[in-house]
Amino acid sequence: MDIFLVSFLSLLLFVIGLYGVMTSNIGIKMLISIEIIINAAILNLVAVAIYYSTISPIIMALFGIAIGAVESVIGLSLLTATYRRVGKVVLSLLKEIKW
Repeated sequence: MDIFLVSFLSLLLFVIGLYGVMTSNIGIKMLISIEIIINAAILNLVAVAIYYSTISPIIMALFGIAIGAVESVIGLSLLTATYRRVGKVVLSLLKEIKW
């Protein structure tokens, strides 16, 4: 597979995720968009690792997967706490809540 094609796909995923983060005010949609951005970076790292036949980018991709999992858990716990306290999951409410 051509590295330029995979890099273009990674760039396309990154732009889609960035658009989702910049335009949404809903927490779940923003978390999904951030996950798309992280997965785009991981896809690019794996493509570089395959192209250059090295293992270092794969190790960095594994760290990226771990960071994405931690980000999901923390984000979902914050959104769950906001929903229990207010009854809605809108990110503009996070700065108004006194925890």
